[in-house]
Amino acid sequence: MNLQQVKYFIALANTKNFTRGSEQMYVVQSTFSAGIKKLESHLGVKLFERDKRNVSLTSAGEILLPKAIELINYWYDIEETFKVRSGIEIKLGFVQNIDINVVLPFVNEFKKQNVLSEVKIVEDKHDVLLQKLDTNSIHAFFTEYREVDKSEYQICDIANEELFFAVNKNNPLAKNESLKLSALHNEPFIERSHCLLYDDVFTELNKQEIAPNKVFTAHNNETVGALITSGMGITLMPKPFFDMPEVKFIPIEDVKLSRKIVLIFKRSSKSTELKKLLELI
Repeated sequence: MNLQQVKYFIALANTKNFTRGSEQMYVVQSTFSAGIKKLESHLGVKLFERDKRNVSLTSAGEILLPKAIELINYWYDIEETFKVRSGIEIKLGFVQNIDINVVLPFVNEFKKQNVLSEVKIVEDKHDVLLQKLDTNSIHAFFTEYREVDKSEYQICDIANEELFFAVNKNNPLAKNESLKLSALHNEPFIERSHCLLYDDVFTELNKQEIAPNKVFTAHNNETVGALITSGMGITLMPKPFFDMPEVKFIPIEDVKLSRKIVLIFKRSSKSTELKKLLELI
C-alpha cells in the first residue's frame, strides 16, 4: 500500500466514477483502476461494489474512508511543516461559467511575485471542485458565492459581477446614461447561455412582463461581443476585462442583477503558496 493508492481510493469514493476519479488524479484510467485493485489486494477486502453504471463503497470501504482522509491530511501536514511543497506549485480551480478574466489578474500577479512557484489551473463544476478540495487535489477554487460549511471552509471575496445593458454604440439606446429593464421589450436579444444570473434575469423579466425578442444564444462573451458589434442585438452582461470598443455598457436603472465571485479553501490548509495568494487578494 502507498499514499497514491489511498488518494485514488478517496477520489473514487467521492466521484463514484472511474473516469472522473482518474481525471481528478491526473492519471489514465488503467493506472487508476490498477491502484484501486492493488489497495484491495493489500488489505484483503473489497472496497467498492461496481457494475457497468454504478460504483459504491462496501462496508469495508465505509470504514476505510474516514481513516484514509485522516491519513492523507496528516501526510500533507507533515509536508507543509517541513516545507516539502513550498515553492513548488499551487493548484487552483475555477467553475466553468466563471469569467477567467476575473481570476487571471490574481494568478498573473502571484506568478510575477513567485517565479519559482508553478501554478496549475483546472476548470470544472462547483461540486467536482469541492470534492477535489476535500481530497487535497487542489488548494482552492474560484466560484460564485454559495453556502458552505464554514467550520470546514473559508470564503474570500474576489469580485462582484454586475450585469449591464450591452449595446452597439450606434444603437439609439446608446444615447442613454442608464436604462430601465423594460428597454429590452421587443428588442433583438442575445441570450448568454453560460450566465449564472439567467434565472434572476428571466424571473425579473417575467415579473415585469418584459418580452425581449431572442435572436441568438451565445456560449461565450467573445461571441456575444462580436454579435453586438455587428448589430445583431443587445444583451445583459458584466463589463468584460477585454476591450470591446464598439460596445457601450449602460447601467440598469431599476433593478440590480449581480453575483459575488469568491475563493473557497479549507480552513485547515497550511499551504505557503495559498497564503501568498491570499495576501495578494
